[in-house]
Amino acid sequence: MRVLLLFAATVLIWGSTWIVVQWHLGVVEPGVSAFYRNTLAALILFAWCWKSKLALRFPLKDHINFLLLGLFLFSSNYWLVYRATGFMTSGLVAVVFSTIVFFNMFNARLILKYPVRLVMVLGAGLGVSGIFLLFYGELAEFSWRDNSVRGFALAFLATILASLGSITATYLSSHRQLPVIQYNAWGMFYGCIILFLAALFGGNTFNYEATWQYSSALLYLGVVGTAAGFACYLKLIEIIGPGKAGYTFVMFPVVALIISTAFEGYQWSATAFCGLALVLLGSFLALRTKPVLADSV
Repeated sequence: MRVLLLFAATVLIWGSTWIVVQWHLGVVEPGVSAFYRNTLAALILFAWCWKSKLALRFPLKDHINFLLLGLFLFSSNYWLVYRATGFMTSGLVAVVFSTIVFFNMFNARLILKYPVRLVMVLGAGLGVSGIFLLFYGELAEFSWRDNSVRGFALAFLATILASLGSITATYLSSHRQLPVIQYNAWGMFYGCIILFLAALFGGNTFNYEATWQYSSALLYLGVVGTAAGFACYLKLIEIIGPGKAGYTFVMFPVVALIISTAFEGYQWSATAFCGLALVLLGSFLALRTKPVLADSV
């Protein structure tokens, strides 16, 4: 039940943020928006640690891993996703990002020696195939001759980096046995520094779009999408491993489409319903397997 609740919370949170991210595109440079979002989330997590009297002092070797977590999961990945969404539709970005489930399994095997089970690979294949069917209409309009190619490359690189971030988080939980909230806070802190330096040396202006839409999006993405969303996702990694936790990236585009149905008039087709069935079947097959232990090879 605990795993199901964490999985559902992560999927629902990130499924809702996929549309809200579009409200951050326009006036403020994407890297700067990501910096604002992460800074808000980091402040919330550090405040929580302070209020709960959680230890925040760790040795240098752990801070090196916190830095890597910030680089992979809380800075470069964010910036690339914001950039990619500016070049192609959020649906296509979701399709590319759903492949993280394969990268998580491969990297966990390569780096942490986690086993790769056939049923998980089958579930991943079904899930990603379902995502392709869900966004078939947008995929059909994809062209290799315009900026969509650039968006695809950015989204693909973001997926690889996010996977490396997931593996770093797995190492911190399973090998170093560090608490999720604290290393999450430190990872976001270093991610903020990286985003700040990238924006500063990139010649970007730290401006702010003083509109209701941008401000409400910032609050939602910072508090719910980042602070709460990553707390659930990283705790899920700690319990069931990065391979199975990666299925959240397959499921949350479904939530995004349901929200789009309610607010943007998305029309479900027979192909989309088939895709939904494959996503649900794939996730069921993968999540019903026993948790993967770090010492299982």
